Amino acid sequence: MLVSKTKCGEWISLTEVQNQEKLKEIRRKEIFFCPECSEQVILKIGTKRISHFAHKVGSVCADSYERESEYHLRGKILLYKWLDSLGLKPSLEPYYQEISQRPDISFVYEGVQYAIEYQCSVIPEELFMKRTNNYYQANIVPIWIMSGKNIKRKGSHKAALSSFDYLFLSKSPSEQWRIPAFCPITNTLISLHSILPVTVKNVITNYSMIPIEKAQLADLLNPSWKQLARLIEWQNEMKKQKDMSPLYGGQQNKFLQDLYNHSLIPSLLPPEIGLPVSNAPFIETSVLKWQCYLLMDVFHHQRSFSMKEAIHAFRKRVQKGDIKIRNLPLVKEGNGIAAVNEYIQLLVQVNYLKMLNQNYFQLARKQYAENYSNQEKMAKDFYQEYGKLICNHLNKVQ
Repeated sequence: MLVSKTKCGEWISLTEVQNQEKLKEIRRKEIFFCPECSEQVILKIGTKRISHFAHKVGSVCADSYERESEYHLRGKILLYKWLDSLGLKPSLEPYYQEISQRPDISFVYEGVQYAIEYQCSVIPEELFMKRTNNYYQANIVPIWIMSGKNIKRKGSHKAALSSFDYLFLSKSPSEQWRIPAFCPITNTLISLHSILPVTVKNVITNYSMIPIEKAQLADLLNPSWKQLARLIEWQNEMKKQKDMSPLYGGQQNKFLQDLYNHSLIPSLLPPEIGLPVSNAPFIETSVLKWQCYLLMDVFHHQRSFSMKEAIHAFRKRVQKGDIKIRNLPLVKEGNGIAAVNEYIQLLVQVNYLKMLNQNYFQLARKQYAENYSNQEKMAKDFYQEYGKLICNHLNKVQ
């Protein structure tokens, strides 16, 4: 903690008093208390570490269970100073008694109360969601910022996101998926944006990095980037997924058995199975897998079907546990059904499905590759013909 109260109720902020001799003098004269639980806390004055207040061993305060690292403390201070430099008059570690929560920083902008949670350690999903919901119920907009050191880059346009990382996912006002992060070592505001899930963990993404001293509030609240769908990376990832499917073990065996029962070979799946859709983050199951289930349960029968039937088949797979839905507490609109709807509409645009009327669809072409080289040519031809359309579709949706 960087803020505490004295016995007389006076607030002490360590961002305002940093001189060590001055801090030692204050420590000799005062007793400090946690603003949240009112327990006595200790002022620790460091030469190597940032000075801070800490609960005593055995404290029952909820705040004491989440120990703040040096990295977290430094990041919190830099974010606070940045917001202060923008003239926002931020509050450090304010305590909201009505919801019993204390964000790292709060500020008001254009009449809206914001609360920044700079999260550098993993906390239970239930706690993340509880804090988020409490803020919304109190008419406070939460901004969860990930630790820069926790970003798992796997390439210039790839990253691995854990189930915890996905909790930070939100949509910018321009409808682009993004995760904000901050690194106090490089003093950089980082954004992962235009995120397209490939597997349960791996995503294709773009990175935006701005030195904090050059960043504006819009870079946090209302960022805008040129959408780049990165279809080449997408094609390569789908090719890997289809080629590696037979090697999957464990829970994937049932999925493979389902494919083989429908006379489908993973490496020879048509290019229309495994297409990027904007709403895919709502579904935890990999894009290739949930689209394969729609192929098996709906498209493969070569009869007309309604959107309602497709959604029913999807929900049935969810109920059976074959498809998992992801919790995105910071996203207020959209769901897995939106991804199904979007996917079917995209299949109509690439002429894989034919729209019979406003409610019914039918398979327009059923063409499977006879061998691996034939499948590669089909995929190449497909993206040459429809790649621009797919990019435009993603841009329009996002």
